[in-house]
Amino acid sequence: MAPFRTCSAIPKWSAPIPARAWEAPEMNSATASVPVEPRWSDMPGLLACEDLVAGYTGDIDILRGLSVKAWPGRISCVVGPNGTGKSTLLKSLFGFLRPSAGRVLLGTRDITGSPPFRMLGLGVAYLPQRPSLFPHLSVEANLKLGLWHARPRKQVLAERLDSAYQRFPVIREKRSQPAGQLSGGQQRQVEIARSLLADPSVYLIDEPTAGVDPQTSETIYDIVQGLARDLSKAVLLVDQDIRAALAITDYVYVVKNGTVFSEGERDDFGTDTDALVARWLYASGE
Repeated sequence: MAPFRTCSAIPKWSAPIPARAWEAPEMNSATASVPVEPRWSDMPGLLACEDLVAGYTGDIDILRGLSVKAWPGRISCVVGPNGTGKSTLLKSLFGFLRPSAGRVLLGTRDITGSPPFRMLGLGVAYLPQRPSLFPHLSVEANLKLGLWHARPRKQVLAERLDSAYQRFPVIREKRSQPAGQLSGGQQRQVEIARSLLADPSVYLIDEPTAGVDPQTSETIYDIVQGLARDLSKAVLLVDQDIRAALAITDYVYVVKNGTVFSEGERDDFGTDTDALVARWLYASGE
């Protein structure tokens, strides 16, 4: 198995998340002589949903009892055929859709149905699949919107902007340009940098490389990996590019018809992606 890539393109202002209930439990005296590697699936996530049911109309459910977790310092990836509820899951977690059943937890706090502006204040960031920048505003103006809810002092804002510019040179070079003039990959980097200004603990990321060229896609995957490895963020990633996503992920959920069809740690699927692709195809009935 290839080693994880490291990412140096991440701002360093964030301190590691303190240890809390999601850490691996200590072994007691009865089990101390037989070390057992804890499985992440048995531990509480920093962000989790339990038996989530949600949809866009009252009589049609897209999510049908779906449960996933995201842990600090790790990447959980949700894969599956189109139309199985992957994007709906992220929208439900972030408050764009209110679940009709189930619950969303941040640590031990029930945040089910919290609106998006409150989710951001709670430390949850959402990067949608479609572009979310204001194309006629400058790159810097778009970045500043990442802290609109916090109303920081000018000095704090300036420091965080400077950190973003240091770590994303392409943003510094184009900070005065309208965001709509940037390439798809450059816009994606602006979106990630914008979310980093708020220093969230959890990232919900939908198709981060959709419409992006292969070379830039590799850069974006490095950045996403760095969110977990370097900054101890909990990342829940939705992706269609199974092979690229599996190279950086820790835990995989295969979704079918709004439920989890199969799940496991990345190593459970072996050193290549064949087993995971097979499960995906079986889930879709192809």
